[in-house]
Amino acid sequence: HVPGVSCPHCFTSEPEKMAMRIAEKEAELRKISTPLPGSTATENRRPVNVPASQDRRELIEVLVDLFPQVPRGEWERRCDEGRFVSYGGAVRGRHHIVRAGERILQIFPGEVEPDVSTDIRIVHEDEAIIVIHKPAPLPMHASGRFHRNTLQYLLNLVYGPKYPRPVHRLDANTSGLVVFARTRHFCRLLQRQFIDGTVDKRYLVRVDGSPAGDSFFSEAPISQESGAMGTREVDEENALHARTDFSVLDRSADGTTLLEAKLGTGRTNQIRIHLWEMGYPVMGDPAYLKGGRIGTVQTLDPEIEPLCLHAWKLSFDHPITGKRMVFETEPPSWAV
Repeated sequence: HVPGVSCPHCFTSEPEKMAMRIAEKEAELRKISTPLPGSTATENRRPVNVPASQDRRELIEVLVDLFPQVPRGEWERRCDEGRFVSYGGAVRGRHHIVRAGERILQIFPGEVEPDVSTDIRIVHEDEAIIVIHKPAPLPMHASGRFHRNTLQYLLNLVYGPKYPRPVHRLDANTSGLVVFARTRHFCRLLQRQFIDGTVDKRYLVRVDGSPAGDSFFSEAPISQESGAMGTREVDEENALHARTDFSVLDRSADGTTLLEAKLGTGRTNQIRIHLWEMGYPVMGDPAYLKGGRIGTVQTLDPEIEPLCLHAWKLSFDHPITGKRMVFETEPPSWAV
């Protein structure tokens, strides 16, 4: 309240206004996710973007190179079924010569999508950023069997036509804090902070086993290409530099250990792969299993035990004010 400017009886502070906006948005999210959008079988279309390196190649060769986890025979079958079209609707067969920058739509026949968790909470919202507490399992964006049962799709329904832009990502099975930008400009400013290493991201993770030291790290390089089930692996020859620092928070009598993980880089599945490679797989992980094995499932069912990996703390500089924004969530039940 400012004397002589605003009414002391009807004045609403900025935090109160934000709380009311958040309450409205969360009510909308609950409404549109009951039932889930993907609970009705609907045809979906997803773009394939042709990079410069694939210019003037046949479509089938491009698909095999871009998505090596999918067998060549499967791509041939989809091409022969006419499931690739231009934005104008013209069918693009397996021998279609693509051009750099071309966008081709892949058609997915109507099917019911798997269930996901919908306990989406908005932690902070202003004119530049939206900070979300993402539940798990819930994919960030369309992938695999998920088209509409994704965080991005649900947020688009609530915030459209000005769709939020993800500044970074969390795995479908990982819960916790993730930040979205309200515009492309703010997204670039925030992503630059991730690139420069000025963002502080800390995770809670429970592992199978008891590491020898209370503080340790991994710099095992992680492969650029995905393998079986979309997983990655440690690759000493052709991979990306990665670093994760770990601190022991608690050693349990059941043989598991609660850790805090601090990311130095942001590679796909980084924390899970580093711990798996050291012999301490994350509890509940369906993909990176004990003994160096790879599982046959990526995204968990909401009704079974969760992946014990949670984006706990997140801090960065606000893209407008420059103020350091610090966020922290309550630990999940498996971390208490």
